Amino acid sequence: MAKAIKQPLHLGITEAGGARSGAVKSAIGLGLLLSEGIGDTLRVSLAADPVEEIKVGFDILKSLRIRSRGINFIACPTCSRQEFDVIGTVNALEQRLEDIITPMDVSIIGCVVNGPGEALVSDLGVTGGNKKSGYYLDGERQKERFDNESIIDQLEAKIRAKVAQQDPKNRII
Repeated sequence: MAKAIKQPLHLGITEAGGARSGAVKSAIGLGLLLSEGIGDTLRVSLAADPVEEIKVGFDILKSLRIRSRGINFIACPTCSRQEFDVIGTVNALEQRLEDIITPMDVSIIGCVVNGPGEALVSDLGVTGGNKKSGYYLDGERQKERFDNESIIDQLEAKIRAKVAQQDPKNRII
């Protein structure tokens, strides 16, 4: 569409709803158009904190691989095989690492059945193990293992170290 017209085309869905339902409606509506190459700018409107609107907008762009910003967490929905609190780990890391804008894929999988496959295609990954979890860096298994009781702190430190190495100024690439 951008090639067909000279003016930028702005996309937005007004009155989408509250935080969760509005995010879903915005992702579907805006995502369909953006995935077809339609639109130059976007606005997410939620009956929620305006900061959430920005986060949802960036998440839509990140999901479509149009613009990457920050950590892309790949996590399992959890099952009886999980060896550590996957949901708590992801939630804690999302909050702790909001300041990182350098794009990076981090897989957090609670078991060794599905974990290695995701970790092989991630910048960093953990796969749940009995008391200690496997650690992957750039798709390669490392000898180092993470203690499940302090996995959040260990992962945060590794992610921040990788960001510092990869992009010392922590910029959007």
